[in-house]
Amino acid sequence: MNYQEFLHYIQARLRDSLDSDATVEVRTITKNNGVSKDAFIITSPGTNLAPTIYIPPYYHRYLDGVPTEDIVSDILTTYQQALPSYHFDTSVFTDYSKAKKNIVMRLVSFERNKELLPLVPHKRFLDFAVLYYCLLQADDARQASILIYDEHLRFWNIDEDELYEVALANTPKLLTHRIDNLQNILNEIIYDSSGFLAEDTFPIYVLSNQYRTYGASVLLYPDLIASLADSFEKDLVILPSSVHELLLLPVDDTPDMAYYTDMVRQVNASQLADDEILSDHAYLYTRATHLLTYAAVS
Repeated sequence: MNYQEFLHYIQARLRDSLDSDATVEVRTITKNNGVSKDAFIITSPGTNLAPTIYIPPYYHRYLDGVPTEDIVSDILTTYQQALPSYHFDTSVFTDYSKAKKNIVMRLVSFERNKELLPLVPHKRFLDFAVLYYCLLQADDARQASILIYDEHLRFWNIDEDELYEVALANTPKLLTHRIDNLQNILNEIIYDSSGFLAEDTFPIYVLSNQYRTYGASVLLYPDLIASLADSFEKDLVILPSSVHELLLLPVDDTPDMAYYTDMVRQVNASQLADDEILSDHAYLYTRATHLLTYAAVS
């Protein structure tokens, strides 16, 4: 079966396996960086929330020889695990007095999201865009959120300045930062001209939020990068390894930023899905000036 045949075949088998009141729709979801993915949206009586199950990974499994009955069974298991057991109270989003408690920010690529940006409130930060979301659920298993559009600001009767201040205050509290030493996996991600770098070459740290989901936004947390640089008593090279995390390298001497930028680009090209790429640059935080900069490298 080609992709479209597979999609419709699995959709039919899911409908046969679910209650008659359930519906199985196919929608194209636009994700970060303008990446579009087809998904099954399965709705059931008694709840106004519908799990979103992305189709491409299952098609790849089919191409690898996994029987379609196993794929249907796996999708149904995923659906049951994600199925909410309650009716969602829409006022937690429509009522701004409730929604404002859960408004957070995310850091994404400005260039890769140009089609989305005219529709949503956002701020430019270096080569990033700051977007805003209403966080509905956050735990180790999953995060659920709603992207905030310009129309939501008009409905709430607020401006983006207020939205930014609310998000800036909420995000470090709701999605607290986490930093870990990454020395033990350094050889898996960084190369020099002769092969892997040795484990003792220099320390490297991973910085994210506690859920490691869109954790690169910790770069926006007030005074966080400055306090980390002070704790190391060094400048920091910051590598945006994905939208989910940053890598920090404390440095004594002036670093070769072209080298680090090339490293970031290699990782983006070989290790990341398109919707996980944050930037093609490496960044330098300088303690003496409190400046975060990047060099444009062709």
